[in-house]
Amino acid sequence: MATLDDLRDDPWWFTRPDGTLGSRPPRAHLVSDRPELSLAGEWDFRWFPSASQALEQCPDPSSGKVAWPERIPVPGHWVLEHLDGDRRFGTPWYTNVVYPFPIDPPHVPDANPTADHRTTFDLGHLVDTGAAEELRAVLLRFEGVESAFRVWVNGRWAGQAMGSRLTHEFDITDLVHEGENTVVVRVHQFSAGSYLEDQDQWWLPGIFRDVRVIGEPRGGIDDVHLKADRDPATGEGILTCRVTAPAAAFPVRVELPELGFSTTVDDPEPAELRVGAVRAWTAEDPCLYDVHLHTQGQSVTHRAGFRRVMISADGVLQIDGAPVRFRGVNRHEFHPRRGRAVDSAFTRREYELMQRHHINAVRTSHYPPAHHALDLADEMGLWVVLEGDLETHGFVQQNWERNPSDDLAWQKAYLDRTARMWHRDKNHASVVMLSLGNESGTGANLAAAAEWLRRHDDRPVHYEGDHDAAYTDVYSRMYPTPAETRSIAAGEPVPSTDAAGSERIARMPFVLCEYAHAMGTGPGGLAEYEEIFRAHPRACGGFVWEWKDHGITTVTPDGMPLLAYGGDFGEPVHDGAFVLDGLCTADGLPGPGLVEYAAVVDPLRLELGHGHVVVGNGHDHTALTGLRLRWALRTDDRAVVRTGTTDLEDLAPRSSHRVALPKDPGPGQYLEVSVDAHGPAGSPCRRDAQRFGPPSEASDGPQGSAAEAPAGVSGPELSVFRAPTDNDAGTIEPTRELWTLSPAGDATDWHHYTGTDPRDATSTPGIVVSTAQRWLDHGLHRLQPRTLPAGADDTQGWVRTLWAAPGADVRDAPFVLSHRWGQDDAPSARRLELSWELPELPFPLARVGCVLTLPVDPDGEVEFEGDGPHPSYPDADAAARYGLHRLPVRSLAAPGPRPQSSGNRARVRRLSIPLKDGTRLELSTVHAELDGAPAPQGLNWTLGPHRDQELMTAAHPHELPDVTGRDWYLHLDVGHHGLGSRSCGVDVSPVARLHARSARLEVVLEPVSHHLLERTTRP
Repeated sequence: MATLDDLRDDPWWFTRPDGTLGSRPPRAHLVSDRPELSLAGEWDFRWFPSASQALEQCPDPSSGKVAWPERIPVPGHWVLEHLDGDRRFGTPWYTNVVYPFPIDPPHVPDANPTADHRTTFDLGHLVDTGAAEELRAVLLRFEGVESAFRVWVNGRWAGQAMGSRLTHEFDITDLVHEGENTVVVRVHQFSAGSYLEDQDQWWLPGIFRDVRVIGEPRGGIDDVHLKADRDPATGEGILTCRVTAPAAAFPVRVELPELGFSTTVDDPEPAELRVGAVRAWTAEDPCLYDVHLHTQGQSVTHRAGFRRVMISADGVLQIDGAPVRFRGVNRHEFHPRRGRAVDSAFTRREYELMQRHHINAVRTSHYPPAHHALDLADEMGLWVVLEGDLETHGFVQQNWERNPSDDLAWQKAYLDRTARMWHRDKNHASVVMLSLGNESGTGANLAAAAEWLRRHDDRPVHYEGDHDAAYTDVYSRMYPTPAETRSIAAGEPVPSTDAAGSERIARMPFVLCEYAHAMGTGPGGLAEYEEIFRAHPRACGGFVWEWKDHGITTVTPDGMPLLAYGGDFGEPVHDGAFVLDGLCTADGLPGPGLVEYAAVVDPLRLELGHGHVVVGNGHDHTALTGLRLRWALRTDDRAVVRTGTTDLEDLAPRSSHRVALPKDPGPGQYLEVSVDAHGPAGSPCRRDAQRFGPPSEASDGPQGSAAEAPAGVSGPELSVFRAPTDNDAGTIEPTRELWTLSPAGDATDWHHYTGTDPRDATSTPGIVVSTAQRWLDHGLHRLQPRTLPAGADDTQGWVRTLWAAPGADVRDAPFVLSHRWGQDDAPSARRLELSWELPELPFPLARVGCVLTLPVDPDGEVEFEGDGPHPSYPDADAAARYGLHRLPVRSLAAPGPRPQSSGNRARVRRLSIPLKDGTRLELSTVHAELDGAPAPQGLNWTLGPHRDQELMTAAHPHELPDVTGRDWYLHLDVGHHGLGSRSCGVDVSPVARLHARSARLEVVLEPVSHHLLERTTRP
């Protein structure tokens, strides 16, 4: 058995699961008056392509005789330096599941980039000259280094560690001296620890969090554990205080100034302090109390939030005595240029954006975040599922054989990671659930980690991979269908476990730790999950995957801007654009998916029924006050028929009012309802909703003589295809070798998206061909027309075209589009009438519509009366509202970091588009019909400068054709397929799938010189 000296002297220590040595026992991150010095700044740097070359060329990196040719910022990642230049320090590497090296635990390949870092500090900047004897210890703290590092101080070994997202402290008391001291750190990109860090993100080596020198004063405190409990029945606060310190530090005075409380703790045993009545800390009202701990040598301050986290006998997660529902997101720490080197201001901006969109919970996927993230969650009010620095997902490719989770040789590493996670953040009020890690199979080491947590804490233990609920307290699932979610929430037997497991699960809270995969255009189907969460108290909500894209900003070899994803840096294996799966863009701008999510989870609810409206308060702890309900009955041209206002009583948490309304909307009418209220901290909030009556009877319109299309308008062409979204082309688990290929490319490459489980919403999960593949297999992206002869009785100018794919037998599945241009009432107006005859197909169509080509002015603004301003789809329409809207034309053409179909808007009644000649083309909808009935979404429209075939074949925006001076494409769709979240989740719900056999549409197009909004005089 190797000795500690062997481990310290072993240059290949980082290939051993137990390689960490010299790191002090973990403890809480304390805010105190002890002296601290940050070493952030420019460090000396040298890079080697492998660990062996580092050993050959520089066996002793702490030697004063070696050269330091470079400088690099710390915190930072060396692969993000010179990314736009010669990339001499390597490049980022993205994988979701596959390891970037052969699976041979605990070994890593010879090609293991290694880098040395050097800086200096003056002890006099930590303490006054001559005052060092007042310190009992000097520590060197690293808050995040990927993935293994060894430290020397003044040429002497100080320690070594693995655990990239964990804090490690080294005692350097005997290594430092007065004056200048030198710190050298050798970092290896890959190590045995990398097998535990396959965490669906870029592999980004380096010292990416702060490095600090800490002076521990004599008579000071080593650690503090503060458990701030509150009795929900009495409101009394109970602070259990455990101080770890040398005997000379006691007694410790404990004060809560705001409560007028003061006492002393005389020894290291836990002391139960009853501090009197306190306000509860909740995510809706994050009330914090300053707790001061004083010794003769040190003062420590902690901001404590009092609340009780418990699971009721019937399996409901309760905080401060009330059920809680997570409206959450999974959050990786990521900046598009700095990677995981993020500061407090950056995280605050992200949290503010979350809260503006009604997000109340964060799962720290898949590691503890920077310590400031928990401080901010306490301050700002977010529930946190704190996750360990653990994922071994790549072992799924070999059926979990040799998985470290069930190998006792790795248990020390598992327990070390668990302990370091818990100790650093144990005092945070925001942390209400402790997660062992993510997608690491199951085994004895995970069970041991769960048991370790239970010995130290009573907060619920979470881990999704415990499918039998054998060692966790919460039943967790990823990407179940709504039907599965409803069944589990209702306590029905769970097929994946036995009767005993189902019985255990039925007594547990149920959470979706990941759902609604937000990759590309989408996700759809959010509202269906939210309805389940509201109906079943055991279902404590979920966490959308994920908060933001992880694209890296760089440039192409010819200098074009590029938001890079997997494969863009030449990685031999990668998981492609799966890193672009967030509700926000990589630079933090809200995407349509975030806006939709906010509308779905808004705790102020309005539900319109027949003759009534339900006003609901979805908050768990906060009443809504000052409620005022307003309603207006309007015609579909927005003319007001009738209005009313009603003041409502205050709404307790999780309660609702049912308010009668005088009349349902009739044909051609809609009801518009809004409610204003005051929510948490008295903040104003508002919600509105609409209910549409049956459509007006269709008018046959004038049968005027046949006419030419308006000047500059070409078409119509048949449109039944869209550039596949990530959900159209999606898979549930990109674990096959095929995902080493670029997931874009030309149309023939789309078959690489199939062959894994897409979890069809209506069937048992299995291998099902993607929707996009079906479209492509049937050639819907390359249909060709043939004009059919006019009928003998056709005197009205109808043109019939038959559309079919090359090589297809037109007798099997032809599409027939008929259209006529006719004169309308106004001399310059043209009525366009269309009808579709559609084949019976075993899959849904993307759309049923036509496309017109227009000379659009891209610098103008489009104006429309319909659903907007946000996009809407059959299963994602909560954020859009019927009304008058105006948008810049160019905003409609943003293709996203990976081009695909997007930007559909429904229920358009009038649409005004600017043209290059300075006029406008105004479109008015007369009638839209699908399968003999009014189209459920009315008329849908999209406008953009690229054909779907161009979007489909471009992997990045810069690969799209230059659109300068070209005409734009206006899609008019009587029906549109939903979105779902099939990129890594469920398919489109059956009610949002587009299966149609016929359609009709009538619109009027008229060149005008005025704006649509100038003509609108309705209130």
